[in-house]
Amino acid sequence: MPDDASEVLEAPVITDDHDDGVSLDAVDALLREHWGLSGQIFPVEESGHPGYLVDNGHLRYFLDIRQASDEPALRAEHEVMRHIIRSPDGPPVPEPVATKQGSDLLTVEIGGKDHAVRLLTVLDGDPPPEDREVTLEAAAALGALIAGLAKSLEDFDPDLWNGEHEDELRKAGPRTVSLLSAVTDQEARDTIARAMVSALRRIHPLTADFRIGLVIPDLGAGDLVGETDGKDWHPTGITALSGLSRSWYVAALAKACARIVTSQGGEPMSILPTVGAYHAIDPLNASELEALWPLVIADIAFSAALAENGHALAPDDKAAAEEARERRQVLINASTVTAAYMHASIQETCRIETVPLDLGPLLPDLDTDRIQLVDLSPASSLFHSGNWMDPDCDWRLLARVAWDTGMGSTRYGEYRLSRSKPETGDAEPQNVALHVDVCLPTGTALAAPFSGTVVQVSPQLSLRGETVTLLLEGIEAAIEEGAEVGTGDRLGTVAGAADSVGGLRLRLSSDPDGEPPLFCRPSEASVWRRLAPSPSTLLGIDRDAPPAISGREVRGWREFVYDETGGVLLDFSGSAPLIGHGHPALATASYQQHLRITAAYDGSAEAEALRQALLEIAPAGFTDVVLFQDRRSAIEAINEIAVTMDATKARAAIAAYQENSASDEPDEPMQEEDLPYVETDERAGHDDGGSAAPLIIEPLPGFAGLAEHAAAAREEGRVIIVDETRTGYGRLGETVWGIEREAVTADLLLAGSSDGGRLSFVFCQEDLAEALAPLAEPVSPVEAATALAALAVLRQENLQANAVAMGGILEKGLRQLADESTRIEKVEGSGLAWTIQLLEEDAESWDALDGHVLHDVDRSGRLVLAPPLCVSETSINLCIDHLRNVLRLPPK
Repeated sequence: MPDDASEVLEAPVITDDHDDGVSLDAVDALLREHWGLSGQIFPVEESGHPGYLVDNGHLRYFLDIRQASDEPALRAEHEVMRHIIRSPDGPPVPEPVATKQGSDLLTVEIGGKDHAVRLLTVLDGDPPPEDREVTLEAAAALGALIAGLAKSLEDFDPDLWNGEHEDELRKAGPRTVSLLSAVTDQEARDTIARAMVSALRRIHPLTADFRIGLVIPDLGAGDLVGETDGKDWHPTGITALSGLSRSWYVAALAKACARIVTSQGGEPMSILPTVGAYHAIDPLNASELEALWPLVIADIAFSAALAENGHALAPDDKAAAEEARERRQVLINASTVTAAYMHASIQETCRIETVPLDLGPLLPDLDTDRIQLVDLSPASSLFHSGNWMDPDCDWRLLARVAWDTGMGSTRYGEYRLSRSKPETGDAEPQNVALHVDVCLPTGTALAAPFSGTVVQVSPQLSLRGETVTLLLEGIEAAIEEGAEVGTGDRLGTVAGAADSVGGLRLRLSSDPDGEPPLFCRPSEASVWRRLAPSPSTLLGIDRDAPPAISGREVRGWREFVYDETGGVLLDFSGSAPLIGHGHPALATASYQQHLRITAAYDGSAEAEALRQALLEIAPAGFTDVVLFQDRRSAIEAINEIAVTMDATKARAAIAAYQENSASDEPDEPMQEEDLPYVETDERAGHDDGGSAAPLIIEPLPGFAGLAEHAAAAREEGRVIIVDETRTGYGRLGETVWGIEREAVTADLLLAGSSDGGRLSFVFCQEDLAEALAPLAEPVSPVEAATALAALAVLRQENLQANAVAMGGILEKGLRQLADESTRIEKVEGSGLAWTIQLLEEDAESWDALDGHVLHDVDRSGRLVLAPPLCVSETSINLCIDHLRNVLRLPPK
């Protein structure tokens, strides 16, 4: 970098005096006489000269004693302080306190020498905590603080602050070379030198546009004071201005960013909150935005060179060796992203608008309106039965769409379902398309959309223009490497056999030194759209996918749920159909029934077929079943027949249970009692001469003595009702119904539909069925058909056996977690229905599963895991891995 790129100035050098000292009594007398203050006084060593902290119980002050020759520098610093304080953008800084005579400085003779003495206010707050990560909030606050300081001093008179200062970043290159001359580790030298040279090459052409002003080039932790909010500390003020100098604004920001990157082990993205907050107050110009990351790398490389030099001079010093290793690793980690990617990330953070590309047509002879679009998003109707898991599925669907006209195209920026897979931790699928695949007739002419140089022909054609590069695959090139072409010049034709359809893949890149990937992660999409802009303009039509919303679920398949961005969640919430999401048998049954009849009539063939299928799996002792439109109507009917059973108390008990039991809406979270069954006689018990309330049982695992409770209720003449909505159809493993595990007999059994629909069924004896049937409205033949299809799937795919096998794997994993974690109080369950109880202080921990596993938490804070019966071992292990992360256990 040229030496004159930034004129760096500094206050006059303040010489240290280690010999001067003042007694506390003398300080107290000085404060009383000249400032009218008194309080506790504590000696403080401040940059090699004596100072005293004064606390009068209300405010704190700092008495600063300097040599008389420092007086001009101190007066200039006071002017800076006042200027900052007057500015609306200025951060909190110390302020000089005038003496009784109105002077900022006092000349006092100490030890036979004149000294300059001043009193400064001390900012309230806490110093930065040691060994604590910089939070996003703290990083943003630091950026705002640095920007506020620069903004407040942009109109400060430079003549009041003079002198020269060595700007580390401006001199970083030569100083790094000097430091590395003593380093014998060739690998370390090469790593640091390459990073520094690459950074300087990017910085040098931009320095002429850098703004220069009064800044603190190296604002360290010791210069800051802040507030602690809970566990988070964030800076609020600057305690010392002695490091002020005239320098590049962007250099001061870069130094702060380098400190943050270093504290985060070299994570490049850690600077973005700081940069965004800075830019909001003191907007960076285009050159500063582009040079910021190379400046950060230059500072990190210089620090690594300094550490390597120290290690070379003291090879036996273990601390020096460790410092060199850590600094070099920070540089390596920070260099894992390209300068272009960081520039785009910074632009995105600062919300810099992109400049539209001026491109001509790639297909000048073609009516591009005839190109058919193929939808490959998670919501696409082209996907079914898991066909997106076929590696060639996208190409096959594109070819099918293109069949009619011989032309078809994928969409840019689309979240591809075929690349969306469940992951552990915070990993994301690389599923956002940064390219477009187009099916076109072979021989279709391709023209240059802009002027440029052909830098490559095979395996793909690369045309580099002034601001963008075109990358084409599937072209039969008509030009050679190195050729200069103009807009509209012939590039070649779509490759392939004559009279057939060829495949063309096209991308654009705004990074002249790199090639964008075909796909990126959703969290990176906004940045990559800057580096790999949409090729829609080349085709003359919009080929961009519509915006997608994360967290908006659009598809289910087996035990998985997909959102619009392709994010995949495991559905262990109990809300999925027992046979899993998206089963083709249900879709077929619903479609065929819609073609026949959808209106509900008494005695429909579909309802009767469903009733017979249910009777085949009815628990022993039940001879009939009544179908209801939903859960609420089933419970209301049970309430009504309580009248005929001479049980008015029963109606009160059932009504109370209805208010506190599982919802009749399949997509609503289920409400539960704290116990795995509901004992209602406290709400409607015996009165003299009255009848007994029924016993309502929900046979979830974990309750001992269920059969004994039922037997006692039977002896008392009470009605026994079992709710198997969440436990039936083999969910608990060995038996179809939960009550069969405990050999409990009941008068009525309430069950939901295994297809996840609204229908509810009441199993009972024939006499009760005769009373219930008139209370049941006709059910939809479509819902009856899908429920019947689900029962067939349960049988044909032997899902109860799968529940037994997978339940054993789930139990083993949960028991192992309980053995390893002291946070787990209890694990209970059977088959594919389990609960985990944490210690009371950890009850909020289950929120960490959000975004990974759909789950339920009951009113007692227990995690409820109830996957569909088709769940796989891989998904169970994935769920266990997520639970390990929540419980902060090491991965297996």
